[in-house]
Amino acid sequence: MSILQRWTLDFHNRTILFRVGNWIFTTYAFLAAAAFATGFAGSLWYDAMAGLDVLLIAKLYLFVVVPAVLVGLRLFSILLEWRELFRRPLQTIVKPGYMLHGGIAGGVVGLWAVAVIADVPVFRLLDAPALALPLGEAIARLGCYVYGCCWGRPTDSRFGVRYTSPDSKVVRCAPHLHNVKIHPAQLYALCIYLAMFAVMYAILPLMPFDGALTAIYFIGHSAIRYSLEFFRQDDRGKLWGKLTHTNLYSLAMVFGGVAILVWGSQYGTHANIDMSIRLIHIVTNTSIMPWIAMYGLVFGFAYGVHYRKVGSWLSAPSGGMSPNVDELSMGAAARAEGRPDAE
Repeated sequence: MSILQRWTLDFHNRTILFRVGNWIFTTYAFLAAAAFATGFAGSLWYDAMAGLDVLLIAKLYLFVVVPAVLVGLRLFSILLEWRELFRRPLQTIVKPGYMLHGGIAGGVVGLWAVAVIADVPVFRLLDAPALALPLGEAIARLGCYVYGCCWGRPTDSRFGVRYTSPDSKVVRCAPHLHNVKIHPAQLYALCIYLAMFAVMYAILPLMPFDGALTAIYFIGHSAIRYSLEFFRQDDRGKLWGKLTHTNLYSLAMVFGGVAILVWGSQYGTHANIDMSIRLIHIVTNTSIMPWIAMYGLVFGFAYGVHYRKVGSWLSAPSGGMSPNVDELSMGAAARAEGRPDAE
């Protein structure tokens, strides 16, 4: 077996990309930057096809949508620790972590603001990331795969993978899974999201009204996430019984998607989509490319840069807090392992 083959087969254990002093740059940093830049470019691609002012939208995305997405990502992650939020609020807030559904919610709020500022129909604007998100999510799941988050259940399948890197989140959070063959749930998601993007692009000319793509994404994404629950074993935050935060947010997205379909069929407007415009036209536009690059850098740094150890933003918090405020603190590891002290 060649060096390249061995490196590829063991890619999921390449958690750390490089270090600069106390700063750790994970492989996830590069892939998160690529994922968000791709999603951003894909959204602008749809905006261009819909006849919008792409340069104006690019600027508004960066200065309006990005803050809203980051706030949503953090807020929903904090809510995973809602019990600890009442017990130790400050420690819970500074603990690292992001949750995808929060980013979607924050993005919807941010795009609503952009629609008002740019005087564009909000559902036309929402359809842009609806088309692009599955492609970005596919790349992001590759990042999850190498970071070791969103991991799968133990399996005897030939497709199972073994995490051995001490920096991998699955090993840090669930040591009993060290060198245990588990489902590569992240790669399952990658394949499904790529297929979802291909289908959505294929049916793009058939969309009957603005918002139809958004509804399809909300419903399709939720079905995918619910299906993947059968393969995943990471902590997704339990609410009551077997109901998790992911289940609840997915259900809310399904209701939202159905509501958009009902409303759009009665009152929706429709934009003429120019399918002759290609993604390459966006990424080679010298006026737009710097904005795409900045978008990727923001999320690459937010997701993949750590201090002193992987999974930590702080090493010596002030104000009398315990230094244990990394992503495994405050019961996360116990919940992932199903221990009785998790509650």
